[in-house]
Amino acid sequence: MALGPPTPNHTPLLSVPLEIRDAIYERVLEAEWGYSSQDFFVLDRPLPALFRISKQIRSEALDVFLLKNHFHIYTSSIGLKWLNILGRDVNRFRFLILFIDLNLEAWNKYLKALLPVVSQYLELRIRKAAASLPNARLDSFLQTAGLYDKNRWISEGKGTNEIIFKRIC
Repeated sequence: MALGPPTPNHTPLLSVPLEIRDAIYERVLEAEWGYSSQDFFVLDRPLPALFRISKQIRSEALDVFLLKNHFHIYTSSIGLKWLNILGRDVNRFRFLILFIDLNLEAWNKYLKALLPVVSQYLELRIRKAAASLPNARLDSFLQTAGLYDKNRWISEGKGTNEIIFKRIC
């Protein structure tokens, strides 16, 4: 199959069937991000270059990347940048663990970016970054975030420093 030279409005990759593009996206992302020995990626670096080629390629590659992997986001400028760049695409995360340092006031930015658009399939884990953080501060955070709303979230404790939340459809 001859793809010919690219034109300003045509990316040759898009003329390949979607199943093959998905396999290509997976290989490119694995090459750029490497394999994770722990079954998750820490979102602590810029978005993969593949996401900057075109809107369609970004959308297709995001499906491969966000739906098949587990992610950790920390309260940091890069973690917040990920959430801001992804915007409404945040709802495409399947597995996300959000580490929030409740000693920082930046946690509210994460919630404003994340909670309105999370998928009902998302498992959201909130972990205290510091074991010395008072439980009252964690409870205040969860209450403010609306995560104690029994009509929207179910929760289960996992150890003393982590709570898992799942959105109710």
